[in-house]
Amino acid sequence: MNFTRPLLLLALLVFVPGGCRRPAPLPETIEVHHLNYQVSYLEDKAGEIPTRILPKQMEAYFSRHYIYTRIEGFFKQFSLTQVADLKRRQVTTMLHFFGTKVYYSGKPGELPAGVISPKKLSFSRTGLHKTIGGLDSEHIIARMDDGSFDFYFTDDFSIRRPNINTPYQELSKPLTVFRIRLSELDMLLTCKAYEFTNISGDLLKVPAGYKPVSKASMEDIINSLFTKD
Repeated sequence: MNFTRPLLLLALLVFVPGGCRRPAPLPETIEVHHLNYQVSYLEDKAGEIPTRILPKQMEAYFSRHYIYTRIEGFFKQFSLTQVADLKRRQVTTMLHFFGTKVYYSGKPGELPAGVISPKKLSFSRTGLHKTIGGLDSEHIIARMDDGSFDFYFTDDFSIRRPNINTPYQELSKPLTVFRIRLSELDMLLTCKAYEFTNISGDLLKVPAGYKPVSKASMEDIINSLFTKD
């Protein structure tokens, strides 16, 4: 008897449904660690735009399976949102700028569109602690190709891959103070407030009206907003 055909059918029955399985639906509400960051710009201008008029806050929500961050300004005519799927190690970047709405879903392990990684990077712990935004935070020195910077992380809550949307993925603790570079725009983020709360699962979805673009297109748009002429 030829067993080849039955075995092929069995393989299809076993493996095809799993391979085509869609992600589980998001729950209506999700428990999150909410950090409100103050954004300080390390340059006076971004292109022709004085950085003093750019958004001064970033909201970050850390949950068991997702990280959501959002910077918003210009009377809600501008927003840059990142949603990190921690299980898939994938970050989706959404940009809204005066009616233009686009998004890019990255490859697993890929940095978000527009985020620049230092050429050289190392960390050293100092053992010093202070309270930042209500969270006990430990001081570390981040050494990069263009200098050293004071970072802080916290042990007050824990999630996996808390820095997946930054160049500092090797750090396993949530950061309360850190530097990030978006295109050519340098920013220092400092946690100002913390709370444990709930958000709607819908917040993690790409809203209606957003169009998918390539990474190159997304970075071209971001560069046009922030880089110097």
